[in-house]
Amino acid sequence: MVLTHVEAVEEGSEAAAAVFASRYVQDPVPRYELGERSISKDAAYQIVHDELLLDSSPRLNLASFVTTWMEPECDRLILEAINKNYADMDEYPNRCVNIIARLFNAPVGDGEKAVGVGTVGSSEAIMLAGLAFKRRWQNRRKAAGKPHDKPNIVTGANVQVCWEKFARYFEVELKEVKLTEGCYVMDPVKAVDMVDENTICVAAILGSTLTGEFEDVRRLNDLLAAKNKRTGWDTPIHVDAASGGFIAPFIYPELEWDFRLPLVKSINVSGHKYGLVYAGVGWGYKSVMKNCMESARTLREGLEKTGRFTIISKEEGVPLVAFTFKDGAGAQAFRLSSGLRRYGWIVPAYTMPAALEHMTVLRVVVREDFGRPLAERFLSHEHMALSTAQTGESMHSSTFASRYVRTALPRFRMPEKSIPKDAAYQIINDELMLDGNPRLNLASFVTTWMEPECDKLMMAAINKNYVDMDEYPVTTELQNRCVNMIAHLFNAPIGDDETAVGVGTVGSSEAIMLAGLAFKRKWQNRMKAEGKPHDKPNIVTGANVQVCWEKFARYFEVELKEVKLTQGYYVMNPEKAVEMVDENTICVAAILGSTLNGEFEDVKMLNDLLTAKNAETGWNTPIHVDAASGGFIAPFIYPELEWDFRLPLVKSINVSGHKYGLVYAGVGWGYKSVMKNCMESARTLREGLEKTGRFTIISKEEGVPLVAFTFKDGAGAQAFRLSSGLRRYGWIVPAYTMPAALEHMTVLRVVVREDFGRPLAERFLSHVRMALDEMDLAARAPVPRVQLTIELGPARTAGEEASVRVVKSEAVPVRKSVPLVAGKTKGVC
Repeated sequence: MVLTHVEAVEEGSEAAAAVFASRYVQDPVPRYELGERSISKDAAYQIVHDELLLDSSPRLNLASFVTTWMEPECDRLILEAINKNYADMDEYPNRCVNIIARLFNAPVGDGEKAVGVGTVGSSEAIMLAGLAFKRRWQNRRKAAGKPHDKPNIVTGANVQVCWEKFARYFEVELKEVKLTEGCYVMDPVKAVDMVDENTICVAAILGSTLTGEFEDVRRLNDLLAAKNKRTGWDTPIHVDAASGGFIAPFIYPELEWDFRLPLVKSINVSGHKYGLVYAGVGWGYKSVMKNCMESARTLREGLEKTGRFTIISKEEGVPLVAFTFKDGAGAQAFRLSSGLRRYGWIVPAYTMPAALEHMTVLRVVVREDFGRPLAERFLSHEHMALSTAQTGESMHSSTFASRYVRTALPRFRMPEKSIPKDAAYQIINDELMLDGNPRLNLASFVTTWMEPECDKLMMAAINKNYVDMDEYPVTTELQNRCVNMIAHLFNAPIGDDETAVGVGTVGSSEAIMLAGLAFKRKWQNRMKAEGKPHDKPNIVTGANVQVCWEKFARYFEVELKEVKLTQGYYVMNPEKAVEMVDENTICVAAILGSTLNGEFEDVKMLNDLLTAKNAETGWNTPIHVDAASGGFIAPFIYPELEWDFRLPLVKSINVSGHKYGLVYAGVGWGYKSVMKNCMESARTLREGLEKTGRFTIISKEEGVPLVAFTFKDGAGAQAFRLSSGLRRYGWIVPAYTMPAALEHMTVLRVVVREDFGRPLAERFLSHVRMALDEMDLAARAPVPRVQLTIELGPARTAGEEASVRVVKSEAVPVRKSVPLVAGKTKGVC
């Protein structure tokens, strides 16, 4: 999540500079609004590329744990798979969770599979883990008839900031063990002393972000087990192994910190830290981690030789060197940080947590791409910044020699030996070929094609850690400009000298969580100020909302009041929605582009009806518009449609650039000509389906370019058979049942994206006709049945099945099957 707030720009800088030469563009491009005319993709690439040159190099950002270099083969794999929508996990299965579970010694049998959750980062993983512990604790307390409204969690003061966010979001008290001089991690004795009957879990860190040190999880487990036994409690442990989880198994395999300890019930780990990948799940190899440790040792020794620093990080832990000036002068640390920045290095100085605020620390995270040569170059720059000198011998890593591997690799375990990168690429690439082609996945709104120039820009910036937005000011400024462009596009009431405030998220789910939480907090504060109860908030939506709204309601304990759909009306009815509103309603959520049929809900009518109700009751119920799908369509195709900030009750909007914004992820926007082409392809598809005479189209022409249809006879089984038949041609068009009150309807839905042009639409229609012919042929053909002469075993006790043995069989057409009844000795089935 990135909160962007644009500062006022200087006079004359409202437009981005035009790029050079007539081969690109001559006119300036507006900074905070969409241009009147499109520009060539070459120009767009060059403008963004040139501005990004002003950012620092991510590989010189020594503050971040996030991987900043990967093998070119990995880059290729990323680009080849980046157009898949991983919300559709059924379409793109994975087995990484099982490998990691066994790496962490989970009690998984040979024939069993582990259960895990893939998240976008440590923050989401910690939110879900903490929420699970809270729910487990609440359920146990409710069952015991005890209070369950004051949960707490015990951690060290060195935890990452996302733990504070978890506590704030989910209303859990954060009890922090203060650090002491010389001990910069959580003390297990003090942590267990803080545990009480309301403690949902104790959170330990394997690789502190301050010093890289591993906390003593083994000792914590033993002390907590003893306390649990004395008190009858059942307080568990969560291990935040974001940094150290892919180091300990390789460098310290005997260290007990994982599922070998009985109280460790949950672990999070980040592949994009020492897992050696930019994002997602990955892991490190022993030789690479040893090289990182060697580079850290080189750095540690070089800093000690200056005689100016005290090293506060430990050798056992993640490859990280944290150090302070011996004289303790914080100003010197900040000056050194500033001096190193002149050479391109990002090494921020920071003050320690509570009780150690007098200490100012500098920290270098040693990643794979920070080898010994770079470490020595850094030391020379550090010495220059200190007006001293230092030299050292340089060593270079060797590359892989063999191109292939001849031995079979285990599927659910780490191999004993490393393999060449060429082989690793080929193995993964060959398996990914078994996935469906994302461009033929017609169920997903997510963009599956981008210009090659966009791919280049993305790969040039993918190794930046966007949590460190202060370190990449140009990228931040570009995002700020995007927020303002979108705000103007949605008619936000922004004056000429004002700028918009917006939040960049990883997708609609996070955006909806934050919007809903903001509405909940606003409602709670108002109810508290009026002295009214504030413990039963609700939100009103249609039954057609995306599943993330249900998750929001469950996570944040908000009642979800859904307006049921009716035959022929597959979106939220504004009149019924407003009838459901009461004084506990935090907002009404409307959809601009229903995921069921692409239709735009009537936000204007909703605004007018709700305004009248607010005036009658004195309430102030606002509207949120989930414009994830339609937000980059309506402004271009239906500019007069009122759904956005022109309506006074619309206080919040979310939109997804990776849907009709024409980009894989992040923020983008559509172009009028492209959207018109999508609408034309949707029209071609709609007309072709209608010509078969078999379907009823339930989507509207006004809305997102999407065609949803059912069989006219309403037989759900046919829809599932057609979905299966189309899959044989490579198309992914799942059949799904409608929400409550319309469960009898089974719908197929095709999302028309930019890369689904008229030729593909016509090819799809031909495959629909072929699949229908196959279904008709199968329905007309006689079904061969097999007559089985069987014998039943001896009678059994009630509830047990009878044993069956086949005596003989022959294929005969049978019109009626005869059920097998216990007690019969022979029969026909």
